[in-house]
Amino acid sequence: MPGAKLASSPLRNRGENYVKLVKFFPERRLLLAGGGEITAGERVDPQVFPIMRAAYRAIALFIAIFALWAFLAPMNSAAIAPGILRAEGGGRKVIQHLEGGIIARILVRDGQHVRAGQPLVLLDGTQAGARDAALQASYDSLLAQDARLSAEREGRSAVVYPAELLSRKDEPGVAQILASSNSVFNTRRTAMNAQINILQQRVGQGGSEISSYMAQVSALGEQQKLLAQENEGVKALVNEGLERRSRQLALQRQESATAGQRGQLMGNISRAQQSISETRAQMAFLRNQQLSEVAAQQREVQNALADVREKLAASKDISRRQQIVAPVEGTVVNLRKVTLGGVVGPGEPILDLVPTNAKIVIMARLKALDIDVVHEGLRAEVRLTPYKARILPMLRGQVRNVSADATLDQATGALYYEAEVVLDEKELKDLADVQLLSGMPAEVYINLGARSLFQYLVQPVIDSFHRAMREQ
Repeated sequence: MPGAKLASSPLRNRGENYVKLVKFFPERRLLLAGGGEITAGERVDPQVFPIMRAAYRAIALFIAIFALWAFLAPMNSAAIAPGILRAEGGGRKVIQHLEGGIIARILVRDGQHVRAGQPLVLLDGTQAGARDAALQASYDSLLAQDARLSAEREGRSAVVYPAELLSRKDEPGVAQILASSNSVFNTRRTAMNAQINILQQRVGQGGSEISSYMAQVSALGEQQKLLAQENEGVKALVNEGLERRSRQLALQRQESATAGQRGQLMGNISRAQQSISETRAQMAFLRNQQLSEVAAQQREVQNALADVREKLAASKDISRRQQIVAPVEGTVVNLRKVTLGGVVGPGEPILDLVPTNAKIVIMARLKALDIDVVHEGLRAEVRLTPYKARILPMLRGQVRNVSADATLDQATGALYYEAEVVLDEKELKDLADVQLLSGMPAEVYINLGARSLFQYLVQPVIDSFHRAMREQ
């Protein structure tokens, strides 16, 4: 209490020390625990000192606990990135037409829900139909030519046409093509057979001549034998003087003439045989020439057939695409062409389609400085910006993909990497009453792990120190 004397004790000594401290700093006031003050000339109640000591210990304990917590307690760190919800597979679908055309009918309107495969716009198919008909006629004609040439090459008596032609033989165009092909085949076959028949007749005639010559040769051979025998008898009579020498000479002349005739006939036989060989060679040449011509024509036809087949397939594909259909189920937005008879240029957008059943993913824009710590597989939390936090809590997900290169933001000039975040299946089930729309903004927190408060506070200083040590 004020004015009381202090007993001789450690408590009294501390009080005297406080009094001395106040005297040493006369212009200051010392605050005591409990709100009291000590000024110069005042004496201190010894009961105050235990309270002050307890206060100091409490402060020291608090500082120690805080330091321990700062060193040991983990704090989650995250890379924060703005994001936007997109339908998996590219989000909004821009409906275009590769070749373009004239609009015949518009079957949908803005905001209309359509099914996958449902017609959206019909283009005028007049030109495409005419092109299909011309290419189909060329294709059918080439098919018939190829079949005819195959029959000529194989020496058949009739043309065997492919099933794709025979199945349409009642069509006027196909019937005319088949009739024309058969006529050409029969004409060429008749002309070739006529030439072969003439040559075969020559061969037969040569064979008949050879037979005649052989018969004459045989007769002359018999005549030669008889003349030789007669000559021997006359020779004996001439030697005995019973016959004239002229008789013997006449027989010898006749025998020589017979031998000459026989030799002439043998020459005729050789010439006839040579003529037959030449005729047969001419027949073979005609056949080979025909085969060569047919083979060359068939190669050209088959090359043209392959070219027309590709063009016909492409033309039919264009005709099929005159009806523009919805690739996926969704909602029609931004219908750009609303005029019947309007022209759609090649690749020009016609309308947009927002998929409704596609899985929603979040495309987050990462700062270029965070690319070294963000990778596939990291856990993430997503906050949907349009919803209040008390209504919709943070949604859990995972980083599925990070772009391999940075993209330049044309508006700000900053570089960013795109990270794809998918929400957990459980989160999607819990969001049954929440509508997730493509284009909705979000904020993504990518978990980078835990570090202490001390590391969080000291790391910038360490980084600055490392940079300072490297500056010149």
